[in-house]
Amino acid sequence: MYKAVVFDFGNVLCAVERENFIQKATIHAKAQNAQDLLRTLWGTPIEIEFETGKIDSREYFRRVQSLVELEPSYSYEEFVRDYQSIIVPNPDGERALETAASLGARTFVLSNTSFLHASVIFDNEVLGTYPELYILSYKIGAMKPDPRIWMKLLEYIRLDPKDCLYIDDIADYCKAAQDLGMDAFCYDFRIHNLSLELQNMLQ
Repeated sequence: MYKAVVFDFGNVLCAVERENFIQKATIHAKAQNAQDLLRTLWGTPIEIEFETGKIDSREYFRRVQSLVELEPSYSYEEFVRDYQSIIVPNPDGERALETAASLGARTFVLSNTSFLHASVIFDNEVLGTYPELYILSYKIGAMKPDPRIWMKLLEYIRLDPKDCLYIDDIADYCKAAQDLGMDAFCYDFRIHNLSLELQNMLQ
């Protein structure tokens, strides 16, 4: 029996649809088409700096402005609204969180994310209520698969890794958690019913 279930945020507790932002931002970007904008912002040093807290959201906006030549009329407030639209509900993930808690497991969130995306958690009562603790890369200063982010979680929750089940949509991150002694489940919202999977694993 696991004492804790640790959930990733993006594509587990919520869905991630970057196109929502790209479609809106491209209208305001002089120098980029949609695919170029996607390649400029994700999987790049600017994303790493943002998601490890080395730069804040306003500095991120300024850098994006410069990189893709955003029109001056595109305000920071509009940018934030559009950037947060990447995060959309995943009812299966929400039900899974409730299921884990109802079966007596302690629940936690551990995620690579920025302040702007993490703030969306607390617009959702389920995501903002059930987890006991949120270990977020922009606060910790380390991103998965760096083991330090899981070690910080274990430091706070004071559980043995073998007592924890980690859920992520990325196999390499599941492997990193397993290397620390946790069990892991690689979730794919297209094929899994996560709530049902957890009922089977926790009972």
